[in-house]
Amino acid sequence: MQKNFKTLAVAASGLALALGGSTVAVAAPQGDVSAQVSCYDGASSFSKASGRSTTSVFKTSTRCNDINLKMGSGGRYVQVCFKLSNGSFDCQSNYKWAPSGSWKVIATDVRDSQQFVFFFQTTGSASGSYAA
Repeated sequence: MQKNFKTLAVAASGLALALGGSTVAVAAPQGDVSAQVSCYDGASSFSKASGRSTTSVFKTSTRCNDINLKMGSGGRYVQVCFKLSNGSFDCQSNYKWAPSGSWKVIATDVRDSQQFVFFFQTTGSASGSYAA
């Protein structure tokens, strides 16, 4: 999740010059917090109807290296299923707990423009946000 640190540094330098400054000190990110903020800035909402296990098909972007999920109401066990070129899906081997109200990384090191669905362990309705 380090893709946008260079962009952040360039933007900060440009802002400082526009405000009349000549020197900019850009602090190194603590862990991957600055990259996460940029990734989460592109978050989208999702919903899953009751009686279904999966969401619609989504696609990863260039903003995130991971697929992140934040449940809106009530945590859920979820896994990511990746769409293959033949149209079938390949799912993660384990479900991960996605708590309500906080971000959870569900899949790591995912390539850009990868299509995927969230597959829930239960069929109750679900909604929230994802950043991918």
